[in-house]
Amino acid sequence: MRKIVRGLAGLVLSSLLMAPVAMAQDAVDSGMTMYFQMGGNPGDTASLARELGAREAARVLKVNLIEQHSGWDPNKMLVQANEALAAAPDAIAIMGHPGVDGMKSFLEKAKEEGIVVVATDTNLPGTGINYFGADSFGAGQNLANMAIANGGLKAGDKVLVYGAFIEGAPGAITAKGTLDALNTAGMKVDTLQWSQEQVLDPALSVPVLVAYLESNPDAKAILVPGHGGVTAVLAKVLKDAGKQPGEVIAAGFDISAASIEGVKSGYITAVLDQQPYLQGFYGVLSAVLQKKYGLGGVTMYTSTGAMTKDNVDLLEGLVKTGIR
Repeated sequence: MRKIVRGLAGLVLSSLLMAPVAMAQDAVDSGMTMYFQMGGNPGDTASLARELGAREAARVLKVNLIEQHSGWDPNKMLVQANEALAAAPDAIAIMGHPGVDGMKSFLEKAKEEGIVVVATDTNLPGTGINYFGADSFGAGQNLANMAIANGGLKAGDKVLVYGAFIEGAPGAITAKGTLDALNTAGMKVDTLQWSQEQVLDPALSVPVLVAYLESNPDAKAILVPGHGGVTAVLAKVLKDAGKQPGEVIAAGFDISAASIEGVKSGYITAVLDQQPYLQGFYGVLSAVLQKKYGLGGVTMYTSTGAMTKDNVDLLEGLVKTGIR
C-alpha cells in the first residue's frame, strides 16, 4: 500500500513539476503569421544568417514566417511592407532603408490596424519600434577605429571612404560615423559616393575603386561602411590595382566567404560583423512577445565584433553553418 501511495505521490509531484513547463509552452506557442524582410536575395551572403535565425525562432515559437527579399532596393522594401500590411498579418519585420519619412505612412497604418512592426539591419530613429541591428553611427566609428588599430594607420594618411553620403540615404549615418572617427584621428579623407547600380551589383564597384587607386597612389586605405557585397570584392580591387597584401588597408562590413579569403590572404584587414542571425532570431522573438504581452521599446545593437586575422579561422567554421 505504501508503495502505491508513494507511486501516486510521485505521479502528482511529476505532474506539478511539468505543469509550469506545459503552461509556459502554451503561453509561448504563438500561432502568429509574420512577414519578414530579409534584405538581398534568398541564401546570399548578407541574408542567409538572418534567414536562419528568423526560421529557428519561428520554428520554436510556432510562427508562420513569410520571407520577403528586395535585392537591397529601398523602393522595393517599401512596396513589400505595404503588401505585407494588406495581408493583415500579426507582425511585420521591416528594414529601415527607405528612411523615417518614407516609412511614416506605413507605420501609421500598421499601428491603426494593431499590427506589430519591428525593424532589423537599419534603424528608424524616433519611431519607437523594436530594433535589432547596428548602431549605425557607432558601427561606422568602429570600422574606422578597427582599420586604424589593425592596419597601423597614422595621422596624415590618405583614406578613401566608399559609401553613402547623400542625406537620408541608406548607409549615410554609418558613413558619417566613419568620417567622424577618421577626422578625429587626423586622417586625410577622400569620399566616393556609390551608385544604386553598384549597391545592387558590387562587381560594378571594382573598376571604380581600381581607377581611384591608380589616380591616388598615395592612398593608404579603403573603408566601406555598410555594404557586405562591396567589402567582398575589395581583395579583387587591390589585386587588379597591382597592390600587394597589406600595401593598402581594406576594411568593411559583413562576413562572407569572399571576405574570409580576403582576410586570410592579407588583402582585407578587418570586417565588421553585424551578426544578422541575431537580427533574424530576435526580430521574430520580440514580435511574439510584443503581440502577446505588450513587451516593446527594445533596441539591441548586434555589430560590436569584427573578423581579423586573429579569429578568421574560428569564424570561418561558423560561416559554413550559416550562423555568422
